[in-house]
Amino acid sequence: MRNQDQSRRAFVWKHIPWAKVQRKVFKLQKRIFQAAKSGQDAKARRWQRLLVKSYYARLLAVRL
Repeated sequence: MRNQDQSRRAFVWKHIPWAKVQRKVFKLQKRIFQAAKSGQDAKARRWQRLLVKSYYARLLAVRL
């Protein structure tokens, strides 16, 4: 049972669309930069909070 779970996780991990993950995270980072650059601090903080909670950002952070 345990071995089956590990192989299923490995299968899922290998089939994550990494290009899409990187693109989404980069677009969010770009929004944060643009908001901070234009002086929209509240908007920049909101985007930062979204980035921290983002599933894609978490995936990218733990990618091997």
